[in-house]
Amino acid sequence: MIGHFGTRRTRPDEARRRSPEVVPGKGFVRASNALATCRTQSLRITFVLTSAVAKRAFEFTIRPNRPAIPARQTGCPMNALLIWPKFESFSFWNFENVCEITGTRYMTPPLGLLTVAAMLPETWELRLVDENVELTTDQDLEWADVVLMGSKIVSRSRALELITRARGLGNIVVLGGADVTVNATPYAEGGAHILCVGEAEKTVPKLVALLENGDRPEGLVIAADGMADIGDAPPPRFDLIRHSDYLYLALQYSRGCPYTCEFCNVIDIFDGYRFKRPEQLLGELDVVYATGYRGQLDFFDDNFAGNMKKAKVMLRALSQWQKDHKYPFTFSTSMTLNIAKDEELLKLLREARFKYFLVGIETPSEEALITASKPQNTGFSIAEAVDRIYRIAGATVHSGFLLGMDGEPDDIKEQVIACIEETSIPWVMSSIIYPLPGTGMSKRLEREGRLFPAARVDLPKTANGDIARDQISAGVQFVPQRDPATLVSDLLEIMEYSYNPANYFARCADVACRLDTVPNLIPGWRIFARNMRTFVRLCWRATKNPSMRGPFWKAFTKVLFNNSKGIEALATLAVLYTHFQGMIPYCREVLEAQRAAMLEAGSEQWLAAQMAEDVDSPSPFVHAAIAKAVVGA
Repeated sequence: MIGHFGTRRTRPDEARRRSPEVVPGKGFVRASNALATCRTQSLRITFVLTSAVAKRAFEFTIRPNRPAIPARQTGCPMNALLIWPKFESFSFWNFENVCEITGTRYMTPPLGLLTVAAMLPETWELRLVDENVELTTDQDLEWADVVLMGSKIVSRSRALELITRARGLGNIVVLGGADVTVNATPYAEGGAHILCVGEAEKTVPKLVALLENGDRPEGLVIAADGMADIGDAPPPRFDLIRHSDYLYLALQYSRGCPYTCEFCNVIDIFDGYRFKRPEQLLGELDVVYATGYRGQLDFFDDNFAGNMKKAKVMLRALSQWQKDHKYPFTFSTSMTLNIAKDEELLKLLREARFKYFLVGIETPSEEALITASKPQNTGFSIAEAVDRIYRIAGATVHSGFLLGMDGEPDDIKEQVIACIEETSIPWVMSSIIYPLPGTGMSKRLEREGRLFPAARVDLPKTANGDIARDQISAGVQFVPQRDPATLVSDLLEIMEYSYNPANYFARCADVACRLDTVPNLIPGWRIFARNMRTFVRLCWRATKNPSMRGPFWKAFTKVLFNNSKGIEALATLAVLYTHFQGMIPYCREVLEAQRAAMLEAGSEQWLAAQMAEDVDSPSPFVHAAIAKAVVGA
């Protein structure tokens, strides 16, 4: 069950960033990758929902009440403020309802900024503001000499606001991350002094040399030169956050992916597939363990088992570490569905206490998968593969389905619904495939004259005129092979089936009954009390919600009498439903508006109008500058 168990909740007036008394370590795990694609990374953020039984109380650094922002340190060469801009509050990927029930403020801290912080000089004074926890104040900005921001597609608007504010207060403003790497134009035109394009191991040393030399550049691009080595990366700076604000923490084992799916931009952002050594990753676990944190850890990898041989070596070491430390953590990660073919790998994942997997099913159409360069998902039964994960690994599966792929059949709606029913995957994120900037798909569609001009240079807009906050509300952003109005109608029907309360909780109960999960250690009375508090909140919300009441208690009773070990998974999925129930009506509204516009104009005329839309071209300055790496002083 999802739950938050940690130090007491700090009052808002105490909650500003403070210098920690203990610094567990510093290092770099992954900067740009933690700021990865809206789809890939946001899925990961939402599916890693922690077990209330596994999540234990922890006490991090005890900080005295002192001034929130201390005076400028004498002799300190730089005050650096790291900001993670707030995500759009009404998005499929912003799980505020989940955090409300669990007593946390946000799902996970910004791993990218924590790892960038680990690369900065020890003589610098650092503060980190995660705006998903609390907003940046003028006092924060006035304290800083330089502002370092990461940005994702869903936080771009807020990042641009912060650039203006920081410049107005005299700060040097630096932007980095995957969205900057893929589409630097908005940030350059928004006024950023420096853009870091590419992996941070390659760009941050140049940035530090530039700033310590006293330079104050304007419109400068620092580009990574070559592939970064993660083999010697020490842990991220977890001392810069309050663990009690978050539902779970994250680490990284690998970077990149060995596959070349044309709709994914991981292969465009990162060169090659790289790993950490077992002893290196276990050292990072030691650092997290030493802080007192216990509970859920997400391996923030794009494909944890892309190299199954290396993954098995890591899992054996991880299992032994867990046993030696009495299993303080449970894990989650992203992997491809073909892991189900390897029984040994599934057993090792179970022994290490992996409990949640995100797998990209994408579509049950093998022709569409091959067209999209994802053959690794073909040649086996999806339903049998998912069932093997439930029964052998003892893990819950979350997945996404994409409509509108080239080569998909006309009956794809029926195939997707049948696949969801056969696999009993409760949480499925279904959307029309979106051509992320820089991907093979985006480039191919542009060559074929099928990519909407707006999708090339800006965030897509919904039919209501709002900025699309996720892939679902973006709807159709290119000329599909199938009729676009039919495509939207198919998506609406799949969403209706997926999140109908009776259907959703029937799948939850089926999964929970199938899971052969490893039982957690029995928590102490204090932890048990907090677990129960979260569970009571869930039960109360389910009981007073008329549409949720019957399906939830029916599922609970079935699992209780058939496989009580699955109660934890059922409770997690039930908490998730409180978010879906609030988001689906919004997604339905914007999709129905787009479909209405298509039907009113006629699909062909609507597509022609989208293709004829006059959109400004990307700034030639930015794209020319990216080609020239800046060599540090």
